[in-house]
Amino acid sequence: ATRRFFQNTITKFNWHFNANEKLNEIIARAKESHKDDYTKLLSFYNYSPAETVRDSSELDSVIYKANAGILLHDLRNDWVDNLYMLMGRAYYFRQVFDTAYLNFQYINYAFSPKEKDGYDKTIGSNSNEGGNAFSISTKETAKFPKKLLSRPPSRNESFIWLIRTYLALEEYPEAAGMIETLKSDPAFPERLQSSLHEIQSLWFYQQNNYDSASFYLEKALVNAPTKEERARWEYLLAQLYERSGKKEMAKESFDKASDHTLNPILEVYARLNSIRQNKSTDDKAIQQNIDDFLKMVRKDRYTNYRDIIYYSIAQMELERKNTAGAKFYLLKSTKAAIDKSADPNQKSRSFLLLGDLSYNEANYSDAKNFYDSVQNQEIVEDPKSFSNRKEVLTRIANSENIIYRQDSLQRIASLPEAERDALIKKLVKKLRKAQGLKEDEPVAGVNPLVTNTTPTDLFDNTAKGDWYFSNTSLKSKGYTEFKSKWGSRPNADNWRRLSAVNQAIQKKQADNSNKQDNNGQATDDASEEISFDALLKRLPLTPELKEKSNNSIENAQLELGKALMEGLEDYEAAIKTLEAFCDRFGYSDNRAKALSYLYYCYLKTGDTAKAAAVKKELEERHADKPEAQKIINPTAPTENNRLESSMNKSYDKIYSLFIEGNFQEALAEKKIADSLYSTNYWTPQLLYIQSIYFIKEKLDDSAKTSLQNIVNLYPSTVLATKAQTMIDVLGRRKEIEEYLTKLKIEGLEDTTSQINTSPAIDTKPRVVVKGNKADSSVVIAKPPVSDKTLPAGQRKDSTQIKPTQPLRVAFVSDPTVPHYVAVIMDKVDGVFINEAKNAFNRYNKQYYYNKPIETTSEIINDTIRLVLMNTFENTEAAFAYIEKTAKVAASEIIPWLPVTKYSFAVISSTNLELLKNSKDIQEYRRFLQQSFPGKFK
Repeated sequence: ATRRFFQNTITKFNWHFNANEKLNEIIARAKESHKDDYTKLLSFYNYSPAETVRDSSELDSVIYKANAGILLHDLRNDWVDNLYMLMGRAYYFRQVFDTAYLNFQYINYAFSPKEKDGYDKTIGSNSNEGGNAFSISTKETAKFPKKLLSRPPSRNESFIWLIRTYLALEEYPEAAGMIETLKSDPAFPERLQSSLHEIQSLWFYQQNNYDSASFYLEKALVNAPTKEERARWEYLLAQLYERSGKKEMAKESFDKASDHTLNPILEVYARLNSIRQNKSTDDKAIQQNIDDFLKMVRKDRYTNYRDIIYYSIAQMELERKNTAGAKFYLLKSTKAAIDKSADPNQKSRSFLLLGDLSYNEANYSDAKNFYDSVQNQEIVEDPKSFSNRKEVLTRIANSENIIYRQDSLQRIASLPEAERDALIKKLVKKLRKAQGLKEDEPVAGVNPLVTNTTPTDLFDNTAKGDWYFSNTSLKSKGYTEFKSKWGSRPNADNWRRLSAVNQAIQKKQADNSNKQDNNGQATDDASEEISFDALLKRLPLTPELKEKSNNSIENAQLELGKALMEGLEDYEAAIKTLEAFCDRFGYSDNRAKALSYLYYCYLKTGDTAKAAAVKKELEERHADKPEAQKIINPTAPTENNRLESSMNKSYDKIYSLFIEGNFQEALAEKKIADSLYSTNYWTPQLLYIQSIYFIKEKLDDSAKTSLQNIVNLYPSTVLATKAQTMIDVLGRRKEIEEYLTKLKIEGLEDTTSQINTSPAIDTKPRVVVKGNKADSSVVIAKPPVSDKTLPAGQRKDSTQIKPTQPLRVAFVSDPTVPHYVAVIMDKVDGVFINEAKNAFNRYNKQYYYNKPIETTSEIINDTIRLVLMNTFENTEAAFAYIEKTAKVAASEIIPWLPVTKYSFAVISSTNLELLKNSKDIQEYRRFLQQSFPGKFK
């Protein structure tokens, strides 16, 4: 008793307590870093293993303490099972689920009920409880003193965590089986019933069965560790009820969550969603909800949540198809979010919805502006599609801006001179006032430093000059010109100021280049000077300027139609734009291109009559244009296709020369091809084999350049990973070579005379003993029987097929003997043979680690080499390997080697010797076709 008290006390307070506290701290940190998005379905827990795994070092400390507590103390103490439970939970939160599973399963078996003499009782048998009751749980005592002085056994709790591990691994049938077993187990303790309901709810939640998940979650609310977490679960319960169509129960749960929570954001969202449950197609009901929202806006306590409330009002407006009203409240939401907001993502969320609404209305310029204001793209469901849409909308907005600007300039230029001058003067005053400048600009031809225009009398002391800094107009103009040229100069030391000024100049030049249309004509913002003359210069008043303006409109309208067609696939809008182009620019050089776009759009919309009319016009008027040729004769090779075909043929030849080992000829051909087609046409395979050649010649820098090009140009290919590994190895080439040079390998005793190099079948009977008792049955395994020893009627089909022509070499067909898998290489240099061997070695170690496969090579003749992998028990095992490996050889193992350069086969040791003597690979291929019909071509 004394030893037991001592061991229990030390184990509990020195090890279990500290490990348990550390684990609780890790979970608490994960909860603090977890951020809920109340606009979406909440996660089941307010933390996840993905968040706890960040504290992997701390979790390792928990595992260490639990492990040490077990090993350093008497295993009979009462805290060993609790330490194993801590260890299993730590592995679970570390996302090492297989080890966590083994820990929980060990608790199940090691701490199950025992016989009096210490032997295990069969889990789930009648010997545990007696009678017919089926039970797997450990019966817990109901006596108060025992419950007060001891901790409940961890075995029953391990069942709950075992189910959680199954769910983390998405093994739902196993989890369901455990749940049903525990539900019907009479010995399962009452204290864990709420945990069982919680895990049942999680099972249904992960499979999107929200109705059943809500049923069990409501029963598990008592299991929430704190009042705040209970309020969060009530909010989740309300969301589950809402998705199940139970609006009344959802409203009740939302109200409970808002009453119980101390989180103001959760309270606001709970109240908003509670009001939203009063759904009806009646406008009066929707208006009542909106009025309730507006009452919340007017209360001071909701000042920091007005952006969220306005966003909810916009969603209500969308329910009654009031898009204009939704946009109005969304804009109010974005303005309210300027001040301190409870949800930093709400402003981006409002702009995103505004962009979606404008996009659906085909108002693409506004949609682009709204999307540009989305600062946090984490709220976007598909970031890649969102980025693509923004890119297309930018093209559309730029084209629309050019068309609108040039049309406006032409319209102003067409006005009578007096009316035009009055309009420009009015516009100058408006623009100067908007920038805080004096509305009246300096008069041209007057000295800006002197306001008095009368001749100055040299002897008149009353005349006074107007100093620069006293002239507001002149000072404003000087400031504008200085800022336009130099940017905003920071108040810093000279060397820092110079750097900032240079950056400002570069930015200014880039901005000005971007503020030009397709013909290089400056846009409205390209010059910051605001004066009558500056604005007048932008008008297309001369035939040359008007022609440039029309060219800008022409190019922009064609680009707009192309973007609508290709980027957004809005064929109706594209047709409208392109038809307007054809009407306005009937004799444009781009008419054939516009007609080709129209032809495609007409086909997509099913307007075959207009498509035929467009095709006819292309045939009659634009038959010589490449765009027309693609439509008139789509199968005819174009000049680009012919050039590409010639280029492919040249580089394919270079590729083959490299593979076959004709390196000098390959480099010479490559030099010629690069001069014709530039150096841009490089496949990753060609770069890889070129790098292998450079490595062979010890040109490491050139090899690294080729390999780095693979990583930079083709980062998503399999060869990019191989190239990066090769770069790392080349960086340590000298170190590796020195190590191998100094390495001393002491050979073992020569036993080659005792080893048969060719695999053979043991023809002696083998005795196999099954079981571990003396009376186990003995099975005599007979040697395998060759097909040649069977009667003709009993032989396999592959041996019954008679060859059409007698074989010149007497190859032996015996599918039961061990076989090599052979990769037949045709005209492949030895450098690449070795690289192929290494590639297959890496593949075999990764996928066949439990079956050591040795890779060797054999030279058959001048052109044929074999890469051999030994040894497979029979042809069936060899064929299974080939079937799996051949599918991934070209994509993962040897993607740099053309598929025409290699083929798979099987070969026995006997046939290998015959092939090496005969050197006739075609004869062996014919033998394979006859022996294994359908397997080889």
